[in-house]
Amino acid sequence: MKKFQRYQEIINILNSYKHVEVKSLSKTFNVTEETIRRDLEHLEDQNILTRTHGGATLASRNDLSYYYRSTKNLDLKKIIANKALNLLKDKESIMVDSSSTALETIRLLSSKSYSPKIITNSVNLLYEFSDTNLSFVSTGGNLNKHSGTLVGAQAIETIKNYYTQAILLSCNTMSTKGFSVGGEEEGLTKKRMLQQGSLVIMLVDSTKILNDVTAFFKFADYNQVDLIVTDNPTLPDEFMPYIERHKIKVI
Repeated sequence: MKKFQRYQEIINILNSYKHVEVKSLSKTFNVTEETIRRDLEHLEDQNILTRTHGGATLASRNDLSYYYRSTKNLDLKKIIANKALNLLKDKESIMVDSSSTALETIRLLSSKSYSPKIITNSVNLLYEFSDTNLSFVSTGGNLNKHSGTLVGAQAIETIKNYYTQAILLSCNTMSTKGFSVGGEEEGLTKKRMLQQGSLVIMLVDSTKILNDVTAFFKFADYNQVDLIVTDNPTLPDEFMPYIERHKIKVI
């Protein structure tokens, strides 16, 4: 297992149990305790956890920091964004979450001649593309400074007022149980977005496809997703019954 995959699994364990132990993680991943300590040190630098004697605790229930999300697996995000762009050519309206993979897609879209209306709860997206030809509607809401995300009752009420031709979402983890994220408020916002479009596109890099490993809050089942866009469309065998049963296209 590569170190970035261990990072994600450690985060998922923390989201479920709020505490991890070095000895236990060492046995789980079949690596030395010193390797685990280095992993925890890296994740602490990203404000994801707080190291304790013999382990670590979850820093908060918030989603990962925007900086961490935007730089992690950037090459995979670019592959996904290029694929997703082709799905948006004929769309006049798109609802977009605050994920860094969705932002990469909109970054490509902003250079094109067509300019769909975009409804989003991403502060980072609004800031970066404010001077482009794209037209935006902000959901408003409570600002999660850690992730640059607008959440809460006001965001959800705004989302209810708009129906779009496509929904762009991402997740912390895609497991056989569904799609999940680390923060409850972020998950509830995504859950509402799912109901507002005719084409639901889930953007998932291959490091997040983790079979039975889940993040804190599940926001979507397979029957709510039309397309999965990933860097490696050959999914593990465990996922195929869900993909085939719900006729999901994977690209």
